[in-house]
Amino acid sequence: MKIKFTFLILIILQLSCKNNTDKQEDTWNNRIQEFESQKEKTKKFDFEEFEILKGQVGDIKIGMNIKDAEEKLNELTKKEAEAYDFGFDGGGKAYIYSLENEPILALIPKRDSEEILVIIALSKNLKTNNDLNPKSKVTEIQAKYPNIEINQDLMMGWEFMSDKKNNWDFVFMTEENSRIGEYKEIEVPTKPKRTETKMDWITVK
Repeated sequence: MKIKFTFLILIILQLSCKNNTDKQEDTWNNRIQEFESQKEKTKKFDFEEFEILKGQVGDIKIGMNIKDAEEKLNELTKKEAEAYDFGFDGGGKAYIYSLENEPILALIPKRDSEEILVIIALSKNLKTNNDLNPKSKVTEIQAKYPNIEINQDLMMGWEFMSDKKNNWDFVFMTEENSRIGEYKEIEVPTKPKRTETKMDWITVK
């Protein structure tokens, strides 16, 4: 009787160990699949296809319906924000699209509309057609635009530089103690002084 009981206990222990091993294998396989899925997602998003041009980033253009634009951003996750976060007043919405929690770009539609008003390029991996990116320094911008000046955004308290030909704004979220320019008059642009400051994004209008 003792032998039978001991034998029964051994069988139960063996089955229990097997179940635990199976569970561990399942968990490990799931993690591998998630990793491969994430890796595949990263691989699929081609930054070179999203060049910053006049009135567009890649195939996403000003005036396009936002739903049509989102078809080109399938690899990215979407988060809602306020248009005011990017310096646009009026209570509208902005939509930020990210890859692995890194913001890549944002779309701001006209208020109460699906039509894209502006595109905000956020990732350093997005390039303009003259090889700048949304994290370029003032010195890098000056190399492309030798006579460029810096302006104040009086509503937001930021600063910006403009490429009027392409309708781009290079935005710097500076504060009083980190101003790039010295302003003697309101709304009068000036030459940049702090030239190592990096921009925060490019607004495509």
